[in-house]
Amino acid sequence: MKSLLILTPRYPYPVVGGDRLRIYQLCKSLSAHHRLTLLSLCDSPAEMAMPLPDDKVFTSIERVYLPRWRSWLNCLSALPSELPLQVAYYRHRAFRERAAALMASHDGALAHLIRVGDAIKDFPGPKFLEMTDAISLNYERIRETRHARNDLRSRIFALESRRLRRYEEAIVEHFDHSFLVSDIDRRFLFETHPERLARVSVCSNGVDLRALPYAFDPSGRDVVFIGNMHSLQNLDAATFMATEVLPLVRAHNPVTRLRLIGRIHPDQASRFAAMDGVDVTGEVPNVAAAARGGGIGVCPLRLGAGVQNKVLEYMALGLPTVSTTLGLEGFEARDGQELQVADDAAGLAQAVLDLLANRTAAQAMAIAARAYVESHHSWEAKLAPLVMRIDQATGYRRPAAP
Repeated sequence: MKSLLILTPRYPYPVVGGDRLRIYQLCKSLSAHHRLTLLSLCDSPAEMAMPLPDDKVFTSIERVYLPRWRSWLNCLSALPSELPLQVAYYRHRAFRERAAALMASHDGALAHLIRVGDAIKDFPGPKFLEMTDAISLNYERIRETRHARNDLRSRIFALESRRLRRYEEAIVEHFDHSFLVSDIDRRFLFETHPERLARVSVCSNGVDLRALPYAFDPSGRDVVFIGNMHSLQNLDAATFMATEVLPLVRAHNPVTRLRLIGRIHPDQASRFAAMDGVDVTGEVPNVAAAARGGGIGVCPLRLGAGVQNKVLEYMALGLPTVSTTLGLEGFEARDGQELQVADDAAGLAQAVLDLLANRTAAQAMAIAARAYVESHHSWEAKLAPLVMRIDQATGYRRPAAP
């Protein structure tokens, strides 16, 4: 077996949220024939003290404490420079020094996101960058979206977008190969740079079907939204759903409620809970259980980039799905077959009402959606090209087929 160093800006346990889920599934695949060492930043004493997992994905786990006050100080220091705040926030000398020492005893390294890719970009040896999304595309969309302009974070994103795009475009030259989840992100960054384009591959997200059993409910009437509402993109989508779409739905179907599932700040949870027809579940240990009994899954995304895990989760769970066009980036699912697509409040509300009223059609859509994720979005298939590239670079030889 070969040894591989994995670097993450966030401790990947517990495995909740899209970014943790992706790197965890990738490491799970790699652990079949690599000894993995995890080097992770942690921003709280609680994460530093968290018991080590017994899932056997990592042979060794090391954590480095980066308090938030130091991260914010890093950002203040970076303001006059061209360094993206996204990168400055996670810079830590002790983390970089430990990464250098570990790389010397490993056959290769994989950095999760540019946040920690920055720490090893100049080190020798085989190394790979799991970029996931083009963050600058995400920031650019937020900057151009009128309804986000008064949000403090959107102003920061406007400051960041130019310097971040230049950084993302350049950093791939420091790695053997880099990976994104969507060809839209890949073309946005590298379409005018053919040499860089060739150094980047698309490996979309998958879904763990064993953890998300199909359970269409013919009597389901609630609308389910799954997402980490610590992110501006999901918070905006949830707010749009609760304040503009849900009232149109409840005007015709008063019993329908919106169920919000995912991490959320207490003040935002209180704000949503005070709204008519909104139930806040918050972060849960089992998404499938929290979504059980729902009638529709919604992805009313207006900001963001990349593949939306929530759409895959709805499809796997048997929740007929209603999404904006933006929520479908990176998918081959068809409007009217595996899901319904609409981009304004009236259209989204009508799609929800139609699927709640006609549960026979809703069930046919749920069955088609489950078949789609089974055939197009298994983690093993989606991550296979990435795993193969790392195998080749580290010198791992796959056993010959019997």
